[in-house]
Amino acid sequence: MHRSRVAALAIVGLLAINVLPTASASNGETVAQPAGTKRFIFEEISGGYSNFSHITGSTYKNGPVTDFSCNSPDDPTCTGLPNLMLNLIVPPCTATSLPTDMCVKSLEIANTDGVLEPAILDHEVDTQKIAASAKAKTPAGGGTSIWKSASGNHLGGTNTYGVSVNIRYNIDYNPQTFQPGVGYVFYFNAAVVPFTYKDGSYKPVEWVKDTVDPRGFIYMQNNVKGCEWTEVGRCAVRSEFRPDQKLALTLQIDSRLTGWMFGRMKDVTVGFNALTPSTNVIRVESAAIDVPTGYADLTSDQIAQNADLQKVFSNCGGAGQSCVIQRPQGDRLNWIFDGIPPDSPLGSIKGKGYADIIAPYLKTFPVRNSQWSLQGLTTSSFSQGQWNNCFGDTTKFQGIVTTNAMVYDASPPAFLDDSLTYKVAGAHVGYDQESIFKGTYDLAIRSDAIRCLYKFSNAPLKVTVSVTSTDGTSQNVATEAVQEKDGWLTLRARNFTFSAPTIRLKLSQDAAIAPATQPAPTTTTPAPISATTPAASKQVTASASAKKMTITCAKGKTMKKVSGIAPKCPVGYRRTA
Repeated sequence: MHRSRVAALAIVGLLAINVLPTASASNGETVAQPAGTKRFIFEEISGGYSNFSHITGSTYKNGPVTDFSCNSPDDPTCTGLPNLMLNLIVPPCTATSLPTDMCVKSLEIANTDGVLEPAILDHEVDTQKIAASAKAKTPAGGGTSIWKSASGNHLGGTNTYGVSVNIRYNIDYNPQTFQPGVGYVFYFNAAVVPFTYKDGSYKPVEWVKDTVDPRGFIYMQNNVKGCEWTEVGRCAVRSEFRPDQKLALTLQIDSRLTGWMFGRMKDVTVGFNALTPSTNVIRVESAAIDVPTGYADLTSDQIAQNADLQKVFSNCGGAGQSCVIQRPQGDRLNWIFDGIPPDSPLGSIKGKGYADIIAPYLKTFPVRNSQWSLQGLTTSSFSQGQWNNCFGDTTKFQGIVTTNAMVYDASPPAFLDDSLTYKVAGAHVGYDQESIFKGTYDLAIRSDAIRCLYKFSNAPLKVTVSVTSTDGTSQNVATEAVQEKDGWLTLRARNFTFSAPTIRLKLSQDAAIAPATQPAPTTTTPAPISATTPAASKQVTASASAKKMTITCAKGKTMKKVSGIAPKCPVGYRRTA
């Protein structure tokens, strides 16, 4: 008699109401804000302080706060400061790059036939450089790298692409910390940006000290509106990718950031290997996607009738005064106001975040916004603390989730009520203001991480996928695929809508047969994961095929899968499934 264990993965799309493309437009300027309203925007915040390497620190001694800028963590200017914040742009690899360095190894761009071709490194943007520190264990910071494709022009009509890989470290000198003086990494974002140049009186961004302000704050100068970055005599103006344009980016990166990843892309294939104890090489191949950016204009009457809205806009002027709040699309506060003091307005809201409160009023900006970006998170950045035990090993690539949803959570799906739940939110209509916006979702998780989470055995997983609307009816999803193969569980769903979709992945397995005491044979490492999977039936085991079948064989604690038209277990093994 077999016993079963069952779990479920649900993606819940929060309800949002609906509201002509102009490339490179500023979203907030494409729709006039009605007078006297409060505007809330979900849009990624880029540029400014994030697009060049810098280190800042502050001191509170002897009066007002004083800010400092440093050239490296070992800069005498910053000696004695309680902590430092490092924002480092990963430079391109060179012939002298070491295996322990962090750098951009290569970029590949698909031509008009969809074939990937190596792009050529043109130059590195000449912004402030930050020296590496062996003492603080932090890498060097450089500038955005500019690449040219052989024949893969974007919709701006040129073949120029910028690669900006941004890593953030903190250094705490408090002797009570775990590693005082050693940088700890908490975030990285890699983006490929199609762009064109605009000539003018531009110069690279730089730091200047305000001699008027007695506190000595350091200010950034030349943050030119509408420029992704600036160089001498020119501004990089963001363009758009061709529809479904394919790219591949290879990075040599800090191993603390490649355990779990999130992407703005689709049809993902990831190659991964550990290079040194501190660095991994990761290659991500995928297609760019269109990501809607959203807004909500709330009147005084609407806010007065909703206690949560009153708390959201409590520091945004009085009734009848216009103001704007902008939040990143992947911020964890979008889902729950965790960590905010309970005596503050937002801290008093339980079990909600910005997305829950704003979603019913969301509209889409009439601007196309194609993206190809990747984020890496440490477990301290996850929304769910229980993931640490099963996803904390960054020497392994643990998984990736990608979606085109307007609002998302970059963490692994939450483990709640014996289910994996991933929330998304967005408006019903796309940026053209006419068509229904169709969602994409790709998920790839190591099978051993799933087994760790559910305490499953090594017996094969059985998987069922379904997509339903809020009224319980099934959605017409054009593509849905799920399988467990080579140590990975992968799911792909397409064409769901954002009125309130629920994508449910149910996992179950039969109880494992008690192993016999036999010596274990040598095993091999699984091949790198591809989140692009062939179409599969709605319920599959480890693999399924019309012509072949796969059986599972056991010898001691070792499980082996054998495929063929009439597969048989090897000598010494016995069939379990």
